[in-house]
Amino acid sequence: MADFQIANIQGKLSGYGIEEQLPTVAIVAHYDAYGIAPGLSQGADANGSGVAALLELARIFSKLYTNSRTHAKSNIMFLLSGGGKFNYHGTKRWIEDNLDGAESSLLTDVSVVLCLDSIGADDKLYLHVSKPPKEGSPGALFVENIKSVISSFYPDVTFTVQHKKINLGEDLLAWEHERFSIRRLPAFTLSHLESHKALERKSVLDTRDTVDTHKLVRNTRIIAEALARHIYNITNQDGLQIFNQNLDVQESMMTAWLDYLTSEPRGAQLLRKDHLMVTTLEQALARYVKDVRKTLAKADKKDPEFVFYDGATYTMYAYSVKPAVFDLFLALGIAAYLTVIYYAGQNFSIIYNFVKNIGKRQTKQLKQQ
Repeated sequence: MADFQIANIQGKLSGYGIEEQLPTVAIVAHYDAYGIAPGLSQGADANGSGVAALLELARIFSKLYTNSRTHAKSNIMFLLSGGGKFNYHGTKRWIEDNLDGAESSLLTDVSVVLCLDSIGADDKLYLHVSKPPKEGSPGALFVENIKSVISSFYPDVTFTVQHKKINLGEDLLAWEHERFSIRRLPAFTLSHLESHKALERKSVLDTRDTVDTHKLVRNTRIIAEALARHIYNITNQDGLQIFNQNLDVQESMMTAWLDYLTSEPRGAQLLRKDHLMVTTLEQALARYVKDVRKTLAKADKKDPEFVFYDGATYTMYAYSVKPAVFDLFLALGIAAYLTVIYYAGQNFSIIYNFVKNIGKRQTKQLKQQ
């Protein structure tokens, strides 16, 4: 597939004040799925759950940002990245365009980048980080906010900060936040998976029924509460719950998004820039945030990072064969037959005389009768 283009979809909620002078929080989730058969890769948990959570966060925070009394002095950037299962190529190009481009970017003053990956199951949450944030830094405060929310409202959830250094010697990065960490941006990946090597992340068995919607909603609430504490600089108010009633996370919305995202395979090579699902995600994000646009990235022609091929659905044939035990008995039978024939040929004179003698005895007996 020559010149295949991966689409990134971005939008933002501008904070109250001069946008370029305000800190920025980035929420990131890749929307493609991966499996040995692209035509069967639904990616419900990895990473349909992350996409559904990002869209719900955009919805509820847009309500806060449209009200002058709750308009925070912080920008929120939302990114639905493509090529996540191919070494986060879409994220890589997006970062390069924003940091290395001639135009000013909100990423230059980012305080936290939170990547969402597989958050739709289990009672454990791992915050994966390449370098632990320094005490008192925005990243460290954000981690404390997550701990505070969980301990106050969701004590059944086990939260762990998982530190793993970036191994540049490997061909593939472990988590999406590593793309940002390489550029020295404070980034994390939130997941219920302890390791990037978990088989669930790259399996055609990652279907809709693997996601527990109640737990996905709970985890989204945890993120929303922690994010609100971060951008509003709320401290020492453990019992304060910001999102409830009209501002609460809506389970029906998240269920609808999960059903839609798993209604067809989302292999990266299937999601062209004009694919209906990509267009739908772009339109959905535009309903909640501003300056939504789609940027495109493609592999380098001289040294391509990935190569896609046509065809995602193939016919497999299964043939029924006789069991190996049958072949064993057949081989033994043939060997026994050949053995008998061999010895018969080697001792033909003996066998002939034996049969001849038996014939003479029977002839004598008949004459005596």
